[in-house]
Amino acid sequence: IKTMAHFRVRYATNNGRFQPCTITNDIVLSDTHPTAFPQNRGRSHNMLQHDRLPVDEDAFFVDIWTPNTDGIKPVLFWIHGGSFSVGASGDKHNDASLLSKNADIVVVSVTYRLGYLGTAFFEGIPQQNCGFHDIITALEWTNHHIEHFNGNPRNITIGGQSSGAWYAMALHTSPAVQHLFQRTMLFSWPGTMQAVPQETASDIHNHFCKVLAQQTSATITNADIHDILITELRIGKYNKKQYNFLVSFIPSEEPNFIAKDFFTAIQKIEKPIYLQCTKNECGIYVYKFPIGKYTPLRVITPFLKRYCPENTYEKLKASRKQTHDSYQTVVDVTSDILFFEPARKIVEICGKKAIFNAFTYPAANKKTQCCHCFDLPFLFGNIDNWETSKIFQGCDFSAIRQESIVLQKKIANFVNEIY
Repeated sequence: IKTMAHFRVRYATNNGRFQPCTITNDIVLSDTHPTAFPQNRGRSHNMLQHDRLPVDEDAFFVDIWTPNTDGIKPVLFWIHGGSFSVGASGDKHNDASLLSKNADIVVVSVTYRLGYLGTAFFEGIPQQNCGFHDIITALEWTNHHIEHFNGNPRNITIGGQSSGAWYAMALHTSPAVQHLFQRTMLFSWPGTMQAVPQETASDIHNHFCKVLAQQTSATITNADIHDILITELRIGKYNKKQYNFLVSFIPSEEPNFIAKDFFTAIQKIEKPIYLQCTKNECGIYVYKFPIGKYTPLRVITPFLKRYCPENTYEKLKASRKQTHDSYQTVVDVTSDILFFEPARKIVEICGKKAIFNAFTYPAANKKTQCCHCFDLPFLFGNIDNWETSKIFQGCDFSAIRQESIVLQKKIANFVNEIY
């Protein structure tokens, strides 16, 4: 019987806030509607038009797409992005039915704890980096049970986009989980972002408790979730000002699980890795700022030093000579420093073990361009689910569907080791 099937399955039981979840030993299919872990709206929501799913602190589910029952298939274990603070596998933008069908692979997409609930660290916390360990639990569940969905547990590729790619890199370089997968795919990996020291994470927690009506580590487990989400918005501003975070929350260093330095840790890893960046990654962020074609570079430089602290003016000047456009210069320089340079460094370190792909499909929106997230509908093939997203305004969707098949072929080749 050749048929496409989509399953929503519980991978773990909920043991409470900040507690390790417990892997399920059985296959428990869900007939409920998709849910997400508690979250605020993401900073790019207005541009991307993601779903607003019901939230629940018991959203330990994976979505599984199986192309057919004709033999055993390679598996892509997918980790959604969203700045560590938003998203869910049940979001329509993560629908992997066409990817599964066209690449002839089983796709598993995981929902995991987000924001403060997913990254908190303090003395006596039951589990550090809860969101990351949720992902590990789901990956373990996949190893145990994916054969029931025609997936091959001995051929699992982990992959993710943006903060999901960051988590995938943490898995790729973690000594504790090497037995759970065979290769890795990173889409728009934010490579300048390193895990924060535990001392920093502890300070963030203390400030969080102070802002949240003088809560303590002992009482915050019972705080109202709406109060926590409001506090997340306030503490995010504190983190960016105090620690120069590019996002509100970042996981903390954890021995044997999350390395201090990915570039050093990856030198010990022999597994293949695929990296992809979009041509204008930072277009989705830069378009918000009052930067025009003729804005003087010295006006822009202080703003960019937060993201590009070294030789900022020189880099802007060199790029400006090529584009003759200050806005385009900022997009190009930030995209290169925050995304392309780290990816190239990984390729240099890994040599033949690494594959790099620059995604350059032309966008109709001249402000956001071929930006962060622009390659996702090409990856998944779910073009119709992106038609309301502003980054695709004016695009030829029939042409995108054809280009999507090209990218899905690259993915199929990588997970099948044809490269």
